Amino acid sequence: MSQPARTPSTTGRVLRRLRVPSSVSGRIKRAVSHGKNRLNDSWLTIVQSALGAGLAYFIALHITHHNVPFFAPMAAVIVTGISGVGRMRRAVELMVGVVLGVGIGDVIIMQVGSGPLQIVAAVVITQAIARFMDKSPLVSNQAAIGAVLVATLLPPGDAGGFDRMIDAVIGGLVAILMMALIPASPLKAGRREIAKVLGIASDVLADVAAALRNNDAQAIAEALEEVRGTQGNINSMIAAAKEGKASVEVSPFLWGDASRRVNTLLTTLEQVDNAVRTTRVLARRAQVLIEDGDSVSEEHLALIDELSDITLLLSSLFDRGEKNVRSQQIPYVVRRLRLLGARMGLEVAEGRVLSAHMMLGQCRSLVVDLLQVCGLSRDSAQAVLKPTSDTPHVPPELWDEEEL
Repeated sequence: MSQPARTPSTTGRVLRRLRVPSSVSGRIKRAVSHGKNRLNDSWLTIVQSALGAGLAYFIALHITHHNVPFFAPMAAVIVTGISGVGRMRRAVELMVGVVLGVGIGDVIIMQVGSGPLQIVAAVVITQAIARFMDKSPLVSNQAAIGAVLVATLLPPGDAGGFDRMIDAVIGGLVAILMMALIPASPLKAGRREIAKVLGIASDVLADVAAALRNNDAQAIAEALEEVRGTQGNINSMIAAAKEGKASVEVSPFLWGDASRRVNTLLTTLEQVDNAVRTTRVLARRAQVLIEDGDSVSEEHLALIDELSDITLLLSSLFDRGEKNVRSQQIPYVVRRLRLLGARMGLEVAEGRVLSAHMMLGQCRSLVVDLLQVCGLSRDSAQAVLKPTSDTPHVPPELWDEEEL
């Protein structure tokens, strides 16, 4: 089976080494490409915000019959604009903050009028009450903003009584309803981030093998710098998955099969995180080995090369995200990893220094991590490894000589 092409991160690293300057047109193209990606990722939030604002305004104007329902669409737009981990929880906090700010600000400004000192008093009182009620700074900040809006844009007299507070409640509830009825599934974004991180891990493994062959400690240092930068991507993956889990809990459209798929994504993310951490440790130990002037066996280098190729293939499968392709090719990846694990015995590092043995241990751990990314349990993944103990905790697989 043909191997997928190397990810763009490899080319970018080569250009940095050669100090090839980027052209202005290249920068413009990248900026446009990034802008398109941001827009594609934001369409759902834009639709939620627009529909929420329109529906909130309609309800406040035609159902509750408020003359100037400014705070209804405003609250809807503010609440739907929340993104990141715990979106639903923070949306509720934001709604509470808007309602508190508008309600308390209305009472204060109605009693003492509008002006600089009155605004100071309104902000102090609303923030103090909001902080007393909830520890979240989001609630207190939004409460202060609501009070300022009441005091400046729509001072008392423009709307009667607690109409504005009711409008804020309507807007917040409509926004939460939009987030539940038009849910954001994390599956596509999660797969894309998994593909990106696995692609970087594959590049780093290839760099480690090349650096070991050439005794190039600088190449290892550059590979380490790149793999350390993946933590942000991993955090993004986990944040997206957690947000998706929250969406599943409140949206009837994501119950059933979607719930199972999101939980599977979360499990996969944990294993990808483990695989990247293992790759970091392997690279650091390779750097120590080169700096000490030691080496590993040719078989060990071949194992690292094979790990790089398999990780790249996994990256490609997650990037395509086609269920039928993955279902057909994942068994192929699993077979390659099983064959690889059966080759990772102590003889690979026989006669070598401690760092070589530690690198062998990390290679074995990485096989287990990648098999778990493919869906195997930890015990099943450990069973593929050639035993290094007379009493292994997990009995090894039995292989025919022809298979090996």
